Amino acid sequence: MGVVDSGTVGRTNQTVDRTNIHRLWRLVLIVIALGVATACYFAPILLIAIGVLAVLLLCARLIYRGRDRYIPNLYARDIRVYDDEYQAFIRRSLPEIRSQKIPGHPLLWEASRLPEPTTENSDELLLDLGVWIGWSTRLTSDASGRTVYGFDTFEGLVEDWQIEDQFLIKQGTFSLSDPLAKRFIHDTGVTLQDGVPATLGRKVQYVKGSTYDTLAPFLAERPQAPIRLFHMDLDTYESCLHGLETCKDHFVEGSILVFDEYLVTNGEMRAFFEFQNRYGLEWRYRSWGLEVGEMNAEMVTAPWKRAMYYLAAITMHLLDGRYLWKFLTKRYWRFWLGAPIGDIAFMLGAAGLRKSVSLEITGLGKLDPTRR
Repeated sequence: MGVVDSGTVGRTNQTVDRTNIHRLWRLVLIVIALGVATACYFAPILLIAIGVLAVLLLCARLIYRGRDRYIPNLYARDIRVYDDEYQAFIRRSLPEIRSQKIPGHPLLWEASRLPEPTTENSDELLLDLGVWIGWSTRLTSDASGRTVYGFDTFEGLVEDWQIEDQFLIKQGTFSLSDPLAKRFIHDTGVTLQDGVPATLGRKVQYVKGSTYDTLAPFLAERPQAPIRLFHMDLDTYESCLHGLETCKDHFVEGSILVFDEYLVTNGEMRAFFEFQNRYGLEWRYRSWGLEVGEMNAEMVTAPWKRAMYYLAAITMHLLDGRYLWKFLTKRYWRFWLGAPIGDIAFMLGAAGLRKSVSLEITGLGKLDPTRR
């Protein structure tokens, strides 16, 4: 049993659904739509007002010329701030990424599609870089049936994370000592052993410390081991590029790379662009879907408490506005004017962020040892 597009995972006897919160979110949207329809029935003037606004929006979309200047995740930063080569990379990537939409999580989707573990592939590595309380690592093991190695300091970001031109997440954020982490640890039944999350019976090994210090020695002990699955969730450009560079001699044709924050153009996408450009890699995009963050809420053990997490997440989603009414701000009106209709439906259909992307290396370029 493996992950299917609906998000059901696990090569175990237990089925864990990863998309309940998004089903609930869509139900909320349907209720809102029915409420608006009812209001229009009793106050037809409201229907006329909505119709006028819709016509104005459609007309504005027809004359708007900003398409493909903004990525589908945020529509926030004009990519013309980048050099021509990187702009071209982003513009080439967008149609390919859009054609690979999935409703669930690329990480679990990819893990479930790996071949069953055998003696022939027993040396292949599955790496999870940036694990927080460890659920991404455990669920990847469930989905693949293989051992997964999770790397983290468990003390938060090792450097500041600047997300586009919007806001800065400071070094040390996402530490297991943070109140939110402590709450998730308690509510998902995780315990800590010497500052490292318990494996909870999964085939998981955690490596504690900064990947700047731990990744190279780990790989040096396995010089011939190919990387089959590489999950990048260290967030920052610097850590992502370092991870790619450190792992470069272990990538093979068929290696699957999953980036949790790929659609942040000054972070993981920029790091991969520079990496593939430096070594002349060939690759193809395979999926675009949900980042792994809200999976922690899905793993809350008490059903009533899990429902409270869902309601809290959806309430925050509504209050924050995300894509619903932030178009009234200077930054987000671009989403409604410039985003393809398919992107709008895709983004509105989830209570979480859709910025995770997976790709497959199809040609090693300069990394091919026979070409050196």
